Amino acid sequence: MKSELIDVVFRSQKRRDLLLLLGEEPRTMEEIKVLLDVSPTAILPQIKRFTDSNLVIHKNGSYELTDMGDQVFKKVRSLVDVLTLVEKDNYWIEHDLGGIPQYLLGRIGDLKDCKLVKADPSQIFEPNTELLKFFSSSCYLMVFSSFYRPEFLPLYSKLGRLDSEVSLIFTESVLEKFLHNYKRKIRKFATLENTELFFCQDGVKIAELIVSDRGMMISLFDSQGRFYHDYMCCSEPQAISWARELFDFYKSRSLKVEGEKSIDSVICTSENGALSESMLLSLH
Repeated sequence: MKSELIDVVFRSQKRRDLLLLLGEEPRTMEEIKVLLDVSPTAILPQIKRFTDSNLVIHKNGSYELTDMGDQVFKKVRSLVDVLTLVEKDNYWIEHDLGGIPQYLLGRIGDLKDCKLVKADPSQIFEPNTELLKFFSSSCYLMVFSSFYRPEFLPLYSKLGRLDSEVSLIFTESVLEKFLHNYKRKIRKFATLENTELFFCQDGVKIAELIVSDRGMMISLFDSQGRFYHDYMCCSEPQAISWARELFDFYKSRSLKVEGEKSIDSVICTSENGALSESMLLSLH
């Protein structure tokens, strides 16, 4: 991109706001004035810079992006979203993003509307009633967890009985602990028609991910591998879509436990130690 074009896009806040506005849909001058809260004399020079650079055209009484303008908009939108994410909170800088695949890191700006929820130190070992209540009316629920959270088992079972789609992915050690302490509940859950149970190897750099039609939450380990029970949450569609893709990424790399026979095999094996590689393969 020529340096002149970079200046056109980035040297003026008014032009950047105009580009992002026109990226949504074509706008009339009246709409531009109202939505950007500007006067015609203030915005017309900015429109001219865009038209001179072949990024914007005037057509049928509206201003709209050219094909090249649309490409520039997509790049600028992505950059602005990431900057908004980083400026809003240090969570993403201070935590390990190694568990997020590159193609989703490239779209991490989709999480720009996430809010940080800090754990109350006095409540760390208590059930997270806020999360339980929030996700209790979900039409579908996807959970990836690399730490043991038994207080959520009643929620999984309840939603499964109510015909909600429920998919769980536990790391190997977490599944072993669940089977050791709650094998009857896990067995019953895994045999429900609309539930799925998967497990993957330990070492995933994501503490927890929960996705539903109501919203999403994600917890990450910090850069030193520590976990403080803080999490980011959001109910915006683009954040939910991003989180679903992350869940599907790990689902495609996990092994499914199917039926009571598989559950019994896992229970038997886990009682004698860690699940073997051959056992992992036979469960799929």
